Amino acid sequence: MILELLEATGRLQELGALVYVVYTIVQELRWRPVETTIEWRVPGIIGLIGLIGLLNTGLLPPSGVDLGLLAIAVVAALGSGAAAGLLTRLRPLAPATRAKLEARRVRGGRWARASIPEHEGRTGWVGVALWVVTLGVRYGIELVGEHLDARIAETTGLALLVVALYELGRSGAIAWRAGRRESQTPSSSRPSTPPPL
Repeated sequence: MILELLEATGRLQELGALVYVVYTIVQELRWRPVETTIEWRVPGIIGLIGLIGLLNTGLLPPSGVDLGLLAIAVVAALGSGAAAGLLTRLRPLAPATRAKLEARRVRGGRWARASIPEHEGRTGWVGVALWVVTLGVRYGIELVGEHLDARIAETTGLALLVVALYELGRSGAIAWRAGRRESQTPSSSRPSTPPPL
């Protein structure tokens, strides 16, 4: 009974990760503000849950095959995420979007303490393709793990970790690019933002 409950919980977590991926894909298909300080939170939480899930599997210490498959998953997720971030199109924040963010800032919430971003980005269909590659590698690793008896590669913790690493790679690359663009933009041409209330 307990094992069945744990398996059901794991599948629910994996379903939650897939729902998050679909939500992210929808977001990447449209222009949205580059929130460099806020975008780290959700992937960080998902990654922490995935890491705890991996450590609590009772399958430690991992075998060499486990470690090899985990390394492939980590490299694929970070690499695909960084590629998505590097291929994301950036443009200055649209005046209408800036007005909406400033109105939200006045009302409070998460924008009350955060600065208004200078850029907005859109990954587009290339992001969808990179997600497909990332998830294909993850489920390919699970399939190989079944044949090689690498049980850690089959865990839900790995699925959550892959999603988090992709998002961290993408957010990191976008933040790096946005920072470079801001440093190359003369300060006099940047729109002024009012100080936080």
